[in-house]
Amino acid sequence: MELEELKTTWGLYDKKIMSTQTITQKIIESMIKERSVSRVERLKKQYFGFFVLLIVEAGFMLAILFGNPFDFKYQIQFLPFLLLLMGIIVAFINLTQYYEKINTLLIDKNIGTFLNGILEFYEKNKTYEKWFGIILFSIGFLVPLSFLPPKIEKYGIQKALLDTAIPMLISLVLYFLAFKMGAFKKRHKENFKSDLEEYNELKGMSSELGESAI
Repeated sequence: MELEELKTTWGLYDKKIMSTQTITQKIIESMIKERSVSRVERLKKQYFGFFVLLIVEAGFMLAILFGNPFDFKYQIQFLPFLLLLMGIIVAFINLTQYYEKINTLLIDKNIGTFLNGILEFYEKNKTYEKWFGIILFSIGFLVPLSFLPPKIEKYGIQKALLDTAIPMLISLVLYFLAFKMGAFKKRHKENFKSDLEEYNELKGMSSELGESAI
């Protein structure tokens, strides 16, 4: 009889431990989820701003290509701006994919699954973004060459080349400084990664507490 009572008491105690561990786990998930949702909302606003900026930039490129405000005489002078427009379109498509990914509702999704999915998506796009950035930088760097022909006609080849090289050099320095200052780092990716690490760490601590209590 005493053995049966002991088993019953132990069973109830075990259930309480499991219940406490489950509650702790839910609290942890709720905390991380709330922070991630807040981060996602900020990121959505940031991406919306990028959408607007890309649309404005595309408008400028179209105005240059069809309106010719700089009085370009040669078709090749339009090439950098055409390539920039193509880059803007690709960036818009890529940004749309990011927006759709982070727009996934967290309410019905495990926070660990969501964070892993986001980080996997960033990882898959890493190589593409690297080459896209290099190509777009190269195109932007070559834009001053579009204005070289009229400068040659006006100033002669030596002064025209020098006048073109100066803005190209300034652009190169600005890109280099921006890179060194971390302007191109994906801080939101690091933040999501930090959330996932914290989630896994707290989940592990919760499991250890449950095991030690048993």
